[in-house]
Amino acid sequence: MTYFPDLSPYAYGHRSHPGVVHVGWLDGTHPYSQGTVAPVLIEKMRLLATKPLELYRGKHVCELCPAPGLPRVMMLNHTKVLDPSSAYVKWLDSRSSNGEIRLSRGGITFAARC
Repeated sequence: MTYFPDLSPYAYGHRSHPGVVHVGWLDGTHPYSQGTVAPVLIEKMRLLATKPLELYRGKHVCELCPAPGLPRVMMLNHTKVLDPSSAYVKWLDSRSSNGEIRLSRGGITFAARC
């Protein structure tokens, strides 16, 4: 996933986004703060993530979330494919995205990958 420092001017994609800054654009190589988050905030973010903005082709998978075991595969027309009922596929679907959530306050828009 693409990394940007928190509060850096938005610089993803091909268009200009004046007044937009990055938040939470994390990866597995840069350190980041960790702590407790209120459950109500997590639910609000999940709700926002149901209608992502700035959609792109393809999906990224969170590289910070530990994956559950190895995926199950099945044969389909002599080709190995992921078993759609496996825990891995369900995990993958719940942690992959191609968009952002955005919140505005005080004239600044905060953009986070979701």
